Amino acid sequence: CFFFLMIRRPPRSTLDRSSAASDVYKRQVSTQSTWDSMKTVTIFVLALFAATYAIKNVADMSELVKDLDCITDKGYDQLLFRGYMSSGQIDPNAKENLVIATDIDCTIYISPCFKCGNPRKQIADTCEAIDGTGFVYRPYIAIEDPRNWPGEPAAHIQFLEELVAEVFAQRKCFDNVRFRTTKFEWEKIMGQEYTKYAGTYLWYTSSDKQRNFNDFKPFGGWTTPLVKQYQQNEQLCDNTVNLDVQGARMAPLKMKLTKAQNCCHRTTYTFQKKKKKKK
Repeated sequence: CFFFLMIRRPPRSTLDRSSAASDVYKRQVSTQSTWDSMKTVTIFVLALFAATYAIKNVADMSELVKDLDCITDKGYDQLLFRGYMSSGQIDPNAKENLVIATDIDCTIYISPCFKCGNPRKQIADTCEAIDGTGFVYRPYIAIEDPRNWPGEPAAHIQFLEELVAEVFAQRKCFDNVRFRTTKFEWEKIMGQEYTKYAGTYLWYTSSDKQRNFNDFKPFGGWTTPLVKQYQQNEQLCDNTVNLDVQGARMAPLKMKLTKAQNCCHRTTYTFQKKKKKKK
């Protein structure tokens, strides 16, 4: 956010000596008033900034979630579940986890299998597996472990772009796309010059056990991350989870939908719009 403060210059003092003292007093009052206004604006901006970038607790996991009430009571606002595994299989807990977590913000992350080929089918299969929860999700695509990405970046980029295209094609399940990766993994797999998705949200992993973003270094066109995984394999309410922190306020992971029938008798999903009140 950018704020512009316009300060109007006080009127020039008169050349009449009899009013010189009065002019000095007026300038002092005007200056004090200006500084008071600037301080008020500064406090407002800082408060807005703090609200916008308030830290949120997030956890990601692959096992079947247990005791959701305990998790939320401990202050975890979002959950990230594995939806697709790098072995080329659907996570068997994916849909059930999304159903269990219906009342909180959640989504899945997709670890694609480059060696398996057919990226569009991997996304379509994921959508088929989680369809029917009543939500569309904003999934993370995990670009990780260069050992699972043999070959040159050009082939990896083509594979990734087909993945993303299919995410947007599966509108009954997905609304947008995000990425999970690190500087090392992204540059090793996609190359240092590839920045096509710099405008999307980024989730990166770290093992520094610090709930801040001080260790982040820009890459892939990303200059600011959304989520950081800072600690692995921790116990949270009888669940083995990875602990994450989110630094921005407005970044929901899913959207509520209503069902409707189209002309071809296939179930589709449309955004629920609020009815306008008649005047």
